[in-house]
Amino acid sequence: MSVTILYAQNNNDSTNTRPLNGINLNLLGDASYFSINYERIFLISSSFFLTAKVGLGYNEEFQYGGHSTPLSKFLTIPHHFTGNIGKGRHFFEFGLGGTLINGNTTQHYIFYPIVGYRLLPLKSNNINFRLFGNIPYWAFYGAETDDIIFIPFGLSFGISF
Repeated sequence: MSVTILYAQNNNDSTNTRPLNGINLNLLGDASYFSINYERIFLISSSFFLTAKVGLGYNEEFQYGGHSTPLSKFLTIPHHFTGNIGKGRHFFEFGLGGTLINGNTTQHYIFYPIVGYRLLPLKSNNINFRLFGNIPYWAFYGAETDDIIFIPFGLSFGISF
């Protein structure tokens, strides 16, 4: 019996030492040009976990046709809840997210599904990486916002602790 317990403990070493918190910089995606985010991992097993994220970001409205000055600037608050399936350091991500938008806009909230790839460290104070796509819900039924620039993919990197 002690051999079985010892094997189970050794087999789950990566689960027990995986960092559960992260501070990340997102470039594009989540209805923001960039955002700073805090993320928390909730381990379910060594091959599946949930994440919850919240951040602060920035977006602008530009006038096209020769003018390059922003018409409006927006504070964004991106957030998400995702499931992640994988092994070791590599994970497939799927879930739902949204962004609150503060500023003079016709749409103050954008909701979207998320699909992505994650590379996570097994030990604290190491770099994490995430590549993701998100298409706003309004794109599925033909509506859109005319003042928020929404880029449907993003890149995230940060430190896990």
